[in-house]
Amino acid sequence: MSVGWHPEDAFKLMVAEKNGTIRFYDLVTHQAILSLTTDQTPLMSANWCLKNTFKIGAVAGNDWFIWDITRSSYPLDKRPVHADRARLFRWSRVNENLFATTGYPGKMISQLLVHHLGHPQPILIGSAPLGSGLTWHRTLPLCAMGGDHKVYFWVTEI
Repeated sequence: MSVGWHPEDAFKLMVAEKNGTIRFYDLVTHQAILSLTTDQTPLMSANWCLKNTFKIGAVAGNDWFIWDITRSSYPLDKRPVHADRARLFRWSRVNENLFATTGYPGKMISQLLVHHLGHPQPILIGSAPLGSGLTWHRTLPLCAMGGDHKVYFWVTEI
């Protein structure tokens, strides 16, 4: 399960369920106001784009999914990403077309992929021993992932 507040509306909450459904709730009315679905499970991570709050990204099964909630409840784009299942999805905080995903740790290594919506393949591939967590810098195209007693950084070009 993955949960996230709307970046601008304090009364909207996104809840991504492992069954592949993402629901959006209005906390004032206590009602679900929108839902999105993936065709894969488990849905492990969903993230609201800070640069364009109509964009939602998620990983489920082996794929990443992108929605524009102004257009449709069906994904705008979907692509295979990690052969070993995808684990985390995080939008860049400086570019609405840039995001990163991680796969499940293998025997010792976790894979990180940085994607740009204008490119068919990942623009950066990284790995970290026993990787965990994923975050983007607030003003730079820089992402970080924790790993075996270290923090690993990757700089991307916009």
